Amino acid sequence: MLSAEETTRSNATAELLLVSNPVPSPSTLYQLQKKDFLLRTLPSFVTICLLGTAIAALLPACSGTDDPVTPTGTAGATGAAGATGAAGATAGDPAKGATVWKGNECGACHGEDAKGFYGPNITYSVTAGIGSWSSAQFRAAVREGKDIDGTALCTQMEKYTAAEINDAQMEDLFAFLKSKPVSDVANTGTFCP
Repeated sequence: MLSAEETTRSNATAELLLVSNPVPSPSTLYQLQKKDFLLRTLPSFVTICLLGTAIAALLPACSGTDDPVTPTGTAGATGAAGATGAAGATAGDPAKGATVWKGNECGACHGEDAKGFYGPNITYSVTAGIGSWSSAQFRAAVREGKDIDGTALCTQMEKYTAAEINDAQMEDLFAFLKSKPVSDVANTGTFCP
């Protein structure tokens, strides 16, 4: 049994605890819940920011224009391997071109169907894609970032050197695009006019 002095000390301690740790008021609870919400959502916010940064890093491979106009440049003149014949027919292999397409992540901007996404429609449509382009014009676009009239494509279009995509692979890639279903829907992409 507790003595009177111990009971008084125990009651004083209990009162001190009540005074120092009062029941939180509704506004205090709201502030704690608000803080808890912020702490719970912070990792998601950081993840979204990092994902956005990663997407922005992939965008340089996007193109902006694909107006079918007469060429003025001589880039990508035809040679022995992968030479073009009449009417821009290529000797490329579409299956190998699919590997080049995937390996260089072309679909990230042009869409997996090549109908346009961030970058323009590059299906073999004469009215909305690259159907009127020759192999040499396509090579100039990929290597030098040049449209078929010799003007610069969108600055987001990544330029690939011959070491990155050699001439045979370029022909394969062009053949792969020719093998895709044609889309006559004009789509210039979302990043360049």
